[in-house]
Amino acid sequence: MKISSLTISTLFLTTCILLLAGASPAQSQPVTLTDKGRSVVLDNGVVNLEVEKDNGYLLSIHYQGASLLAEPGYLDWQSGRDQHLHDAQFRVVANPATNGGALAEVSVEQTWNGQLSPFDVEQHLVLRRGDSGCYVFVVFRHPKNYPAGSFGQSRWVLRANEELFDFINVDDQRRHEMPSGNTPVKVLGPKESMMFTDGPFKGQITDKYQYFVDAGDHFVHGWSGTQSRLGVWLVNASNEARNGGPTKQHNTAHFGRMLLQILTCGHYGAAGVSVAAGEEWSKLYGPWMLYVNSGGNPEALWTDAKNKAAAERAAWPLEWMQHPLYPLEKDRGTVRGQIQLQDPQDGQPSINNAWVGLAEPSPDWQQQSKGYQFWVHAGADGAFTIPHVRTGSYTLYAFANGIMGEFRHDGVAAKAGAVTDLGNLSWQPPHFGRTLWQIGTPDRTAKEFRHGDDYRQWGLWNKYPEEFPNDVNFIIGQSRENTEWNYAQVNVLKNGQWVGTTWKVQFDLPQAPKSGTATLRLALASAQNAKLAIAINGAGIDRYITRADNAMIRAGIHGQYHLRDIPFNATLLKPGHNVLTLSQEAGGNAQKSVMYDCLRLELDEQRVFNPVRDKPQMTGGRDPKDTADAPESVR
Repeated sequence: MKISSLTISTLFLTTCILLLAGASPAQSQPVTLTDKGRSVVLDNGVVNLEVEKDNGYLLSIHYQGASLLAEPGYLDWQSGRDQHLHDAQFRVVANPATNGGALAEVSVEQTWNGQLSPFDVEQHLVLRRGDSGCYVFVVFRHPKNYPAGSFGQSRWVLRANEELFDFINVDDQRRHEMPSGNTPVKVLGPKESMMFTDGPFKGQITDKYQYFVDAGDHFVHGWSGTQSRLGVWLVNASNEARNGGPTKQHNTAHFGRMLLQILTCGHYGAAGVSVAAGEEWSKLYGPWMLYVNSGGNPEALWTDAKNKAAAERAAWPLEWMQHPLYPLEKDRGTVRGQIQLQDPQDGQPSINNAWVGLAEPSPDWQQQSKGYQFWVHAGADGAFTIPHVRTGSYTLYAFANGIMGEFRHDGVAAKAGAVTDLGNLSWQPPHFGRTLWQIGTPDRTAKEFRHGDDYRQWGLWNKYPEEFPNDVNFIIGQSRENTEWNYAQVNVLKNGQWVGTTWKVQFDLPQAPKSGTATLRLALASAQNAKLAIAINGAGIDRYITRADNAMIRAGIHGQYHLRDIPFNATLLKPGHNVLTLSQEAGGNAQKSVMYDCLRLELDEQRVFNPVRDKPQMTGGRDPKDTADAPESVR
């Protein structure tokens, strides 16, 4: 058969149009669902997925003839031990044979059977026509007649095929080749830290905690192949279901070609889900997208994956989703307003890029995990718009770099199809007198201090006695924060025992206050079971036990933020030379530590110190009602 040049040109033009439109012959194919007895196969001509019926395992993903998984993917949650779906009920929620091949949705649903974890759990997988990947969402339920239950972590776990994928992509700063899973390693401490002992990566250390991310601005991570030119990604259009707010750190991907979607995570001091007996509770996590792409080097595949994440965010909430626990846009609301920062001690206060969010009134939003949270960045003028909010009553929170503490506005109602305009909101950060000195910048991290820019390295705590043989001795007006204040106050090994350290802050005053109240404002970016004893010129002003978030040993630069205001009699200050000592008294292991965000000494000479009234006050990181975890104050 002879083909004319006109026919060839027409075919070429048609192909170009299809490619530019993101279409292909495969993408025009209807979705099919094939029952194989113990499993089902979903296929849309782009990807082919096989799901096991009784446990929801994702047995395989095929794309362009390649099998992308090294082993079945699965859902698990921790409630005393790892829990998995098993002996579950399989259901076809949407059959493509009855909707013109538009989509297939299957669910695997497990009802509590009286064993360890009193939750009903369902996992849904959705494949749509033309999509280069599938969507997954998970529902946990606790009916009113169930006993008390909890889980500290829940996640969806995949292991990519290492014959295809060798390049990890977490964010723009953490993208690189990763050695194969059979590379010999030496386990360090903690057990997640491993040193490669052979091959081109010999001597390098890998640790899953090096790839944790703050949830707030993170929407995609995955693996790509330098040779296969394939990519496999987890794309999140929304973080509304994540626990702990925008500063909560979650696992993403790590050595072994692991690829993780975290639903709830208690790492870095956050709270898992805990439900009381007789309490009715349910929550939908997701949907997130398992996205696959091809045809480029790791940089091109990463760029495409980020573009896909932006497109998914723009489409949120997903209009094709049909589930009672997933409200569409018409059933959601918008909250907007403008925060006006008024700080008389700061001539140019800025709220630019501040986090503004909606969460429950209590506990502290860092400790919330059962509900939904909605966070955005404010503009330079403090204006904010929070879209796609589930209906209900919320507290509005805000925090910004350069400002201690946070803003709070209670009683915010989000209504379906409506805009709640809060108008102008005045934020006046509290002060306890004029500032005498300050170390650090309030930003809820220790990034401005020594090693704050290279903290993701194993064993960094062992460098402290070499770099600070006489401990930190910081002189106000002379010392530099980025070299002479360590990112963490750590324990040191002496005579085979881990012992605490004492740091000093030296400062001069032209004259001593004759009366009044001074307040040491101690903002902590992280702490791990530390026992802090604080003194001014040898006189103790506070001692307390911190919470535990273990950020230092887990390659973090922050964990659970909290602010402790410590008032003391201003007459303890002297004319001339003064010394503040910060003693971390809890020894026993390397983990016990403190990361300071900011220290500030304020003085109010007009306020007479009252030892009965003026007690240390702490905010952030815990429920005020949580007396079991409340720090001890000893005067």
